[in-house]
Amino acid sequence: MNQKRSRSGSLLNYFKVESNTTPNVELPESKNQKPPITAENSSTINNSATDIPNESNIQLNEGNNIVPKFDISLYVNKKLSDHEKINIIQNMWVPDNSYIFKTQQIGSQNRKFNRFWLTKYKWLAYSKLENSVYCKTCVLFAPSYAGNCSSQALNQLVKTGYNNWKNALERFEKHSFLNYHKDAILKYDTFIDIMSGKLLSIDKKIDKDSQKQALDNQEKLKPIIKTVILCGRQNLSLRSHRDYGVFSTKKEPAENEGNFRALLRARIESGDESLKKHFETCSKNATYISWNIQNQIIEVCDEIIIKKLVTKINKAKFFSVLADETTDVSTVEQFSLCVRFVELMSNNEYKIVEQFLKFVPVQSTTGQRLADVILETLNNIGIDLNFLRGQGYDGASSMSDQFKGVQALITNKYPTAIYVHCVSHSLNLALSNAAEVVPIRNAFGILEKIYTFFNTPKRQDILQHNIETSTYNSNKTKLKQLCPTRWVERHDSVIILKQMLLPVVAALEEIQSWSCKDSSSNAFLLLCGIRQSSFIISLLCAEKLLSYTLPISKILQSTDLDISDALNNVDSVISVLQNIRTNVENEFKIIFNEACEIADALEITIVMPRLTKNQTKRCNVPSENEEEYYKRAIFIPWLDSFINSISERFLKHKDVIKSFKCLLPTGHIPNQTEKSQYSKLLEFYKNDIPQNGVNAAAAEFDLWYQKFAHQNHSLPHNAIDALNLCNDTLFQTIFILLKIFSTLPVSTSTTERSFSSLRRIKTYLRNTMSQNRLNGLAMLRIHREIDVQTSEVLSILGKKGPRRLNFVV
Repeated sequence: MNQKRSRSGSLLNYFKVESNTTPNVELPESKNQKPPITAENSSTINNSATDIPNESNIQLNEGNNIVPKFDISLYVNKKLSDHEKINIIQNMWVPDNSYIFKTQQIGSQNRKFNRFWLTKYKWLAYSKLENSVYCKTCVLFAPSYAGNCSSQALNQLVKTGYNNWKNALERFEKHSFLNYHKDAILKYDTFIDIMSGKLLSIDKKIDKDSQKQALDNQEKLKPIIKTVILCGRQNLSLRSHRDYGVFSTKKEPAENEGNFRALLRARIESGDESLKKHFETCSKNATYISWNIQNQIIEVCDEIIIKKLVTKINKAKFFSVLADETTDVSTVEQFSLCVRFVELMSNNEYKIVEQFLKFVPVQSTTGQRLADVILETLNNIGIDLNFLRGQGYDGASSMSDQFKGVQALITNKYPTAIYVHCVSHSLNLALSNAAEVVPIRNAFGILEKIYTFFNTPKRQDILQHNIETSTYNSNKTKLKQLCPTRWVERHDSVIILKQMLLPVVAALEEIQSWSCKDSSSNAFLLLCGIRQSSFIISLLCAEKLLSYTLPISKILQSTDLDISDALNNVDSVISVLQNIRTNVENEFKIIFNEACEIADALEITIVMPRLTKNQTKRCNVPSENEEEYYKRAIFIPWLDSFINSISERFLKHKDVIKSFKCLLPTGHIPNQTEKSQYSKLLEFYKNDIPQNGVNAAAAEFDLWYQKFAHQNHSLPHNAIDALNLCNDTLFQTIFILLKIFSTLPVSTSTTERSFSSLRRIKTYLRNTMSQNRLNGLAMLRIHREIDVQTSEVLSILGKKGPRRLNFVV
């Protein structure tokens, strides 16, 4: 047993090939040295010793005695490198056929070395210097000691030459059967194979085996990573409260172990043998399905997606930041950060994109704290803040205040980061302010109470039954809440109630006869409110005006809309409303006639309230009939308030783009106003544009307008259209300014959408998840377009500390 261990140890030491090491013993160079051993010439090394070069590799020694350079005795008891060993094997001196061996007296007879012994015992090497022989394999590859206890010194044929020619054959035969000699022969042969490329060294073999094992381990882990990514993409919770213990591949557990384990088991059942083998052969602490490993995989996915996004953002250079905050289910204030930039797509066209970055928990919502969070987070993930050109927030004081708000604090550090109030918020606030007209406000209040009243299963069933039995022909079968934040639903709730008014009244009439006091009394009160003439007129007036703002409310939430296009849409709505105001007589007549038809269906009459000279608690406008009264009391005030609120809310936005509008050619040569606006842009963004001089920039502006002269049909309507028509080589300055113009934020709809994802990821049952896990799952859920390869995950995961399974190639 000890002998085998000695062989193994010696082999291991031997196999450490140092192909580029410097020889430990300085040897004179030979002019007739053989080329290195290759697979083609390696077979010649094992041939007869007579095939090795002889007297040609000699040198003159002191005293003019001719001594072979590669005499075997010169390398006895020397520590040789692999390079030196292969050099000795290739060039070892062997006496040729004409060489005369020295005779020496042994006993009463003169004896000398027999040349035949070199052929019979191929491991023999004759030393001309000592007139003795050595075992060349033992000289080069034998250990220092042998025996069971490794205490027997090696002497004759190894450490000292042998020249007792009388007993030579007996000694040679005995040496042939020694264990250390057999080991040396094995090492010698293996060494030749390694150096010729026929066999790998232990180091290389270990590396190759380790690489193969790493690739096998990767195949085992890939299904686990894919399952984690699948759960993130589909917003499936990974764990349950019993997601622990041994993972059994043979039987279905009696209790729910969670979606993650269930999907892994489904993979195995569908034939994933690699995954099955992994769970059957791995140790209990190396299954790689624990909550900790899940978190690490999710964090790596987050890191990969963030890195790809940051690469796009920095490549685009100019960007705007969008931010908003909300409280999640565990009462943590989550600050959502998004960016807006221009990206060059595969079809060589530029497109505006808005991308979510991450949720950041904040304990303080002061302007200073939120500004610090924005700048620190963007800097930490690798975005160059020197290219921050826009800020988009809602109208909260902590965000928009001109002294201590976020926008003011960031503008102090980055003066070219222009703040733009979210246009969707602005429109929503304009609608809210316009609804301060008392009859309209009361109508919205009744509408909200109707939604709340029918928001129970039993009452909703009554409403559904009346919808089915009535002549109602719309596909809408459920009321919508007058939501203060979901802007489109504010429009839909009014329009849907107007369409479903008759089935709603029929359902209320049925419910008011119930024995339940609360249901019947509330139904009666709602019926009284609906049957008021002012409610019917207000509902129709609201439905009339909101039908014009509904399309732009949807458009303003688009991510690829630039601010000039947004304001154009708003101006179009204002223009239509002003036309209605001009033609108010005819427009209201249509509304009043429809109100009369609804009143007839409800078996009521449109009447106006009693008027007195000193009335101060309600509208007391002079009128000759009901139509005149409600036109002056409701429709005109509501219409004027609507127009004024929208115009005032978007006045600041027009100031923002006033200078940028000069970049959109109008089909004629630029006038002095447009040139003045262009000069202001050059001054404001002087650090971003090429320093070619004022005259060069002015000439470029003239050429830009000349390009579109007399081409009204092909004029760019917005910044992104102009950018796609702009040659960045010919119009360098214009191109940069258009890119900044396109980058300016329009709305914070992207952050609002991230809140929807937040509510679906961090639910009541998942309210204790860590912030890193939340962000990783949010990135997988929101950025479905960004591909995350398992090889990328494995590469980063392998760098994060030692692993029980080696999967780093």
